[in-house]
Amino acid sequence: MPDRHYIVGTAGHIDHGKSSLIEALTGTDPDRLPEEKKRGMTIELGFAQLSLPTTDDSGDELALGVVDVPGHADFVKNMVAGVGAIDLALFVVAADDGWMPQTEEHYQILQYLGVKRAIVALTKSDLAEDLELVLDDVKENLLGGPWDSIPVVPVSSHTGEGIEELRDVISTTLTEAPLVNDCGKPRLPVDRAFSIKGVGTVITGTLADGVVRAGENYVIQPAGLAAHVRTAQSHGSDTKEVPPGTRTAVNLSGIGLQDERKKGARDGVERGDVLTLPELGEAVTAIDVVIEKSDREIRGMRRSKKAIRTGRQVMFHHGSLGIPCRIHFRDRKVLEPGEETVAEVRFKEPVYVFVGDRFVLRDASMGMTLAGGVVLDEDANRRAFRKPFQGEFLEARKGNAEDLNILVESQLKRDMVANLDVLLAKSRFSKAAIRECAEELVSAGILRQDGDWVFQAAWWKNISSLAAEKVQDLHRKHPDQLGLPLRDLRVLMEPELPAPKFFDMVLEGLLAGDFAKAGPNIRHKDHVPMLPPDLVRPGELVRKRLASDLISPPNKGETATNVDEEKALRFLTHTGEVVDLDPKTVISSQGFEKIRDEIVAYLKEHGKATASDLRQHTGTVRRILMPLLEKLDADGVTVREGDDRRLKA
Repeated sequence: MPDRHYIVGTAGHIDHGKSSLIEALTGTDPDRLPEEKKRGMTIELGFAQLSLPTTDDSGDELALGVVDVPGHADFVKNMVAGVGAIDLALFVVAADDGWMPQTEEHYQILQYLGVKRAIVALTKSDLAEDLELVLDDVKENLLGGPWDSIPVVPVSSHTGEGIEELRDVISTTLTEAPLVNDCGKPRLPVDRAFSIKGVGTVITGTLADGVVRAGENYVIQPAGLAAHVRTAQSHGSDTKEVPPGTRTAVNLSGIGLQDERKKGARDGVERGDVLTLPELGEAVTAIDVVIEKSDREIRGMRRSKKAIRTGRQVMFHHGSLGIPCRIHFRDRKVLEPGEETVAEVRFKEPVYVFVGDRFVLRDASMGMTLAGGVVLDEDANRRAFRKPFQGEFLEARKGNAEDLNILVESQLKRDMVANLDVLLAKSRFSKAAIRECAEELVSAGILRQDGDWVFQAAWWKNISSLAAEKVQDLHRKHPDQLGLPLRDLRVLMEPELPAPKFFDMVLEGLLAGDFAKAGPNIRHKDHVPMLPPDLVRPGELVRKRLASDLISPPNKGETATNVDEEKALRFLTHTGEVVDLDPKTVISSQGFEKIRDEIVAYLKEHGKATASDLRQHTGTVRRILMPLLEKLDADGVTVREGDDRRLKA
C-alpha cells in the first residue's frame, strides 16, 4: 500500500490545547522537554506521527508527520520554524477562550507563509458556554481571507468528542491535495542538531523538494560544509531513502556540531542550517523580495498596524532560521498596513534560500510579527537593486514566483544568457522541467540554444551586429589593412560575452555570413584593401609586371625594383592579391588560381602526373611550377608520391 507523505502543523494561542489535541489524534505526547512538562506549554517543536486512510478508491495511506508548535508569545520564532513547510494547518482555537492575540498572529504568519489548506479545530468544546457564538466569532475572523471557507470542527481532547470527525476531515482534505513537490532538490532545514555517543552527529527537520539517501554526500548551507549521510530515519524507522514531506532524522559523518564559542568560524552544523546537494548554488548576503504587511490588527498590540520604514533592522525567519537583517524598499520610504512593495533584504551572515520561498519578518525586541514576503531574486546584486533592468525583472516576478515560464523568461531577459546546468538551480523546479521550458522558448524563437547554453535571440542578434561593426569600423578607419586581427576582435568582444566559447560562436556566425578569414584576420568579403597614397604608383607598377605574363611572371627582384615597390609588393602579398611561392618567386593570385585549376583538372582526368607532365600541360616554367606544386602539397590539394603527384583524397 503506497504512502502519501504530508506534514500537518498546529498553530494557535497558548494553552488552547494544541499538544493535547495531537495526543488525542495520534496517541503521542509531543512535549519532549522536561521544562515543557513542568510549565505545561510547548517551548520547542514537538512531533508525532499519524496514519490515515485516503478517502478515494486508491487504497493509499496518508503518512502524516504532525508538528506541534509553541503558542506562547515568547516562542513565536520557534512556531515559525515549525510551520515553514507544512501541507495542512491544524488551526487551534479554544471554545472557552475564542480568538486571542496569538491566534491572530499565528493566522497572519500562516498567510505570509502561503499555507493554503487549513482546518480549524475548535478545542475544549465541552467547556464552551455558547458554542454557536464561538463558531460565529471564528468564522467572522476568517471572513474575507483565503481561509473563509475552511472546515471548522468542534473537538474535545478530554471527552474525545469530534476527534474521529477531525480525522475524517484531515483525511478528506489531504486526499484532495496534490502530492508534495519532488523536484530532485532536497532541502532539510535543521531544527535540531545533537550528538549521540557511539553514533555521532544527528540532525532532524522537515524534508522538502527531494529525496535524501543514506550513503550519499551532501553539503550543509550556508557554510558549504561537506557532509555524508550515514543513515536516515523517518517515522521512527531506518530507511535507505527519505521522501519529501516527512519528518526526517539523519546521522552525519564528516561533520560535528557547531561550537557556539567559535564566533564567526563555521566548522559544524547547528539549528537554522540546511542539508542539501552540492550543485544547488551557494548562500548569499542579499536577496530581492516582495514584502506585504497585513492590514489586520493584533488585539492588544497597537504597534502591529504601524508602518514599517525602509532601512529598518528586523529578524528574518525562513525555515528553521532566524537571523537579523535590514530591509530596503525600492520605491518608497514606508510600507503601510495592507500594502506590498519590492525590497532588498541584506544580511551580515549568508543565508540559503530558493526563489519563491516565503519568509516572515519580526521585531525581536517587541516580540511582534511585522510582515512576510516571497523571494524574487535568490542571488541578488546589491549594486543592481535600483537599476531599471532589475526593477523590470522584479516586477515581472512579483506575484509569479511559482510560474516557471515567467521565471525562465525574466532570467534570460535580464541576463541574456544562461547555462541550463545552473539556470534556476535554487528553485523548486526540477532540472528537466527547466530544460524543457527553455527548449520550448527556443522553439518559439524567443531563445537560441547552443549545447547547454541558452540565450536571448534578440541579444544574440545584437552581439553579432556588434562584432560585424567592429570589423567594418576597422575597414573605414584603416582601408589599407586587410582586416581585423582575430585576437583583437576577441579582446573587443570579451566584455560582452559570458564565456570564452561564445566568441567561437560569434566568429562562426560571421564567417557563415558576409565575412571571411584572411590569414590571422577577419574581413568583410567585399573589402578590398587600398594601397596607401604613397604606394599607389609603385603598386600599379608591380601589378603591371605580374600581369605581363600571368603564368610565368618575372622573379621577385624584377617585379619590385626599389624600396617603395618592395613595400607595395609586401602589401599586395599581405592582402592576398599576390602569392609568395618562395623567397625569389611571386605570382598574382589570378595566375596562381589559373595554374592550380588546370593542375586539378588534369589530375582528375589522369589520376597522377609528373612535374614535367604538369609543366607541359600548364605552359608555365619550372621556376614557377616547382614552388607552386610544393604550396599545393602544403595546402593539402595534392600529394607527392616519388616523382608523381595526385590529388589528396
